[in-house]
Amino acid sequence: MLTQTQLKEIFQRYGFRPLKRFGENYLIDNNIKEKIIGEVSPAKGAAILEIGPGLGALTLDLAGSGARVYAVEKDRKAFDILTEMAGDRFPNLKLFYGDILRFDIGGISPKKKLKVVGNLPYYITTPIIDRLIENRKYVKSAVIMTQREVAERLIAAPGSDDYSSLSCFVRYFAMPKYIYTVRRGCFYPAPDVDSSLIRLDILDKPSVDVADEALFFKVIRGSFNQRRKSIINSLSRDEVLGMPKDRLSRILKSAGIDPFARPESLGLAEFARITDALAVSLTKGRDYDNV
Repeated sequence: MLTQTQLKEIFQRYGFRPLKRFGENYLIDNNIKEKIIGEVSPAKGAAILEIGPGLGALTLDLAGSGARVYAVEKDRKAFDILTEMAGDRFPNLKLFYGDILRFDIGGISPKKKLKVVGNLPYYITTPIIDRLIENRKYVKSAVIMTQREVAERLIAAPGSDDYSSLSCFVRYFAMPKYIYTVRRGCFYPAPDVDSSLIRLDILDKPSVDVADEALFFKVIRGSFNQRRKSIINSLSRDEVLGMPKDRLSRILKSAGIDPFARPESLGLAEFARITDALAVSLTKGRDYDNV
């Protein structure tokens, strides 16, 4: 991989300047690179999607393993430099100039699930994760670097201060795992904050069964929008369920949920029970007067 000195030389040679608006911070720590590659486990026959290859800190090593590597770069100048650096050494490497949020993920490897890897720009971490989950039938796993604060929300469990609707969304579709904290000095230019490397293994099916998935996520979002309030106060609001508290209380109790519990204390199974009880009430008109 390129050292800080080599990066500076390339920047000067090509008149290149990392774009802050794209969150361009290039990895210069070889130990971290090896940890990332170890988590991805590239091998001949594997299919790997790299998000934001930049100047190839991981790309060429991944391609050298014999895996089919598809790298999507949004910065035109970085794309051109990496294309020149890679040359024609790796017929198994395909570089794409484009935005991962608009890229046809399913079109590159429809028969082989992808292992995704990338140092995600801080400002679009959540949209990228949304995009990967939308395309989960094509994705096996994702090893991603992101801002430490965001990573803590992604992997948070019930009862944690970082537990949020994003945590629930991720845990519904994937198994998150913290790997390593990466200090800002491991990049050039150095970002303002530390990063974390995490892994998301996409589940074959959602982690809980729910009667109405749209309602399930509406309940979760509505709950965490007022996370310091009790679940009954959060969900009864007009912009969420718009339901009288006495009726909602009966529904919650029927699901085995304390109406005065706080959202951060509830796991996916509890939110699923709330959703299913609500679905019964809303579709059959039951008000649980006798519960």
